[in-house]
Amino acid sequence: QRLANDKFVSKAPPDVVQGAKEALEEAKQQAEILRDRLNRLSEEP
Repeated sequence: QRLANDKFVSKAPPDVVQGAKEALEEAKQQAEILRDRLNRLSEEP
């Protein structure tokens, strides 16, 4: 949410913005892992 805010991105220190980007990427990866696991569970008899 913060990365969608142009004011945050332009005014926050670069390390804070980078941390937010890294957290977003980690969350995306975790979501993908969970989606894969759910798909495998729904395919099992």
